[in-house]
Amino acid sequence: MRAGIIAGVLLVVVSGIAGVLYWKLRQTRQENIQLTEEKVQLEEEIRELDQRITSMQTELERKDIELSEKSRRIEELAKELEKARARIRKYEEQGRISARQAEEMRYKTEQMAYYIQKYQERIKQLEEENERLRAKTEELEARIQRKETEIQQAQAEKERLEVKVRAASYLKAIDFRYAILRENGKEEWDTEFRARKIHKLKVCFTLLENEVAEEGERTAYVVISDPTNKVITNFSTSSGYFTLMDSEQPFSTKVVFRYNKSRQEVCAIYERPSDQELHKGTYVVSVFCEGVQIGQGQFQVK
Repeated sequence: MRAGIIAGVLLVVVSGIAGVLYWKLRQTRQENIQLTEEKVQLEEEIRELDQRITSMQTELERKDIELSEKSRRIEELAKELEKARARIRKYEEQGRISARQAEEMRYKTEQMAYYIQKYQERIKQLEEENERLRAKTEELEARIQRKETEIQQAQAEKERLEVKVRAASYLKAIDFRYAILRENGKEEWDTEFRARKIHKLKVCFTLLENEVAEEGERTAYVVISDPTNKVITNFSTSSGYFTLMDSEQPFSTKVVFRYNKSRQEVCAIYERPSDQELHKGTYVVSVFCEGVQIGQGQFQVK
């Protein structure tokens, strides 16, 4: 009766934890989707700002050319005006023109001076407009820089959440058990074995339930390291290589199983070659699945 109550309480606790993990995973995936949408929106805003800046820079270059041309023309007119005034004074002193003619000429030169002044005022206005345009362009460029920073931050957060999602879906192996298999099929379970008795070694471990991990076929790679940290292998039967952190690593044996999200035991068998010598000491058993170490145990050889 008491065992049933304890089992019931444990079931409720495990179900609650699984529910919380599942809810957190859904929340994380939703945040990931939202960050992706924000990243796309920011990239679109940057494209629009780039187009506006290009347009404004083109306009600014055109106005700069106009200003340069107008300034050159004003300088030429100012020089012509001074020459005209000098000629009027000279002709008047030499008596080549009458006082009335000189007055008319001076009137025309003053009109020219007036237009030159107006041109200069217009040039000043254009220069002020160009300064405002440059300031606006700089502001837009600063906005682009801020948007690009936001995109980088959103991408970093997205990658962090993706790692979080992957980490939540990893399996966890516990409760390692070991047995030597005799020729008659009998299994002798223990954590200490004599080296000469080990011909076939059965390694079992328990996978914890994980509501957020996907169901389906998995491959677990079992790596057995001797006391010298060397991986024991038998390439003629069960051993081979698997990819870990972009490099090829040897494994002792492997097992293909179907994960169903519930607590389950998985076993693999390693067959020792007849010429392989087993050293006395502690052997470490590491299990890898989907490029991640999911559990570790050990046994003794004496």
